[in-house]
Amino acid sequence: MKIGIQTNSLDSAYGRWGDDTYKKLREHGYSCSDFNMSETETELYTLPQKEIEKILLHEKELASQAGIEITQVHGPWRWPVRDSTVQERSERMEKMKQSIRQTAVLGCKNWVIHPIMPYGVDEANTEFAQKTWDMNLEFMGELLKTAKEYDITICLENMPMLDFSMSKPSDILKFVRTINDEHFKICLDTGHVSVFNDLVLADEVRRLGNEIRVLHVHDNKISKDLHMMPYFGVIDWKDFAEALKEIKFNGSFSLETVPPAKLPPQIFEDMCKILAKIAKEIVSDI
Repeated sequence: MKIGIQTNSLDSAYGRWGDDTYKKLREHGYSCSDFNMSETETELYTLPQKEIEKILLHEKELASQAGIEITQVHGPWRWPVRDSTVQERSERMEKMKQSIRQTAVLGCKNWVIHPIMPYGVDEANTEFAQKTWDMNLEFMGELLKTAKEYDITICLENMPMLDFSMSKPSDILKFVRTINDEHFKICLDTGHVSVFNDLVLADEVRRLGNEIRVLHVHDNKISKDLHMMPYFGVIDWKDFAEALKEIKFNGSFSLETVPPAKLPPQIFEDMCKILAKIAKEIVSDI
């Protein structure tokens, strides 16, 4: 199984190496990456399209030269959430469609996004939960048209918000099955599952089965989304790996965590190598 890690959003971490980022990934033991486009105020959204494409093609070439495959892209996400008005959702739709097109420029087929949250993150068990669902169906249905045009799979991610109606994997599974399209699948975020004290990660893997297209791998503690390295939180990694094996998951093991950027440079690199070794150990029997 390929081992990957999120790269360019971690500017003070892997981003410190600039054009040598992918070489460092390979040197540290990784073979693929999750390219982050979540920040919509960056040059990837603000420059003219021809300049953006030039940047992305350069990024693609650097990755290829280093032997790194860009296996997934993270689409637009804003915090605090800004989805409450028609204007905000329209602006986000525009940026998301732009991100899909840019994912195609990178030669990547998997695009990860979060549900829209028009009534905030505390609407579970209220009258707004059904409205959230309905608005997501309309929103994602429109996005799906662009994704299919570029042969990109939308991967909807489970969330860590304890009182949001579309946080749990079971909610995401129901939504994906309602959409019912091969270009609409699931990004299973391991740490987000683990903030819920009534969920077991391996059980959720077995529940979601082949609807899982990509992973966001990190550890957590109950009720807190800390993005910790594996074995530093509550997850049973042996059981998780066994579940991946049972469902015949054939995607990449993509980490969404990194050693603290403030570590001294050599120790930071040593920790990056250790993190890759931990990931390889987890999936060694798959």
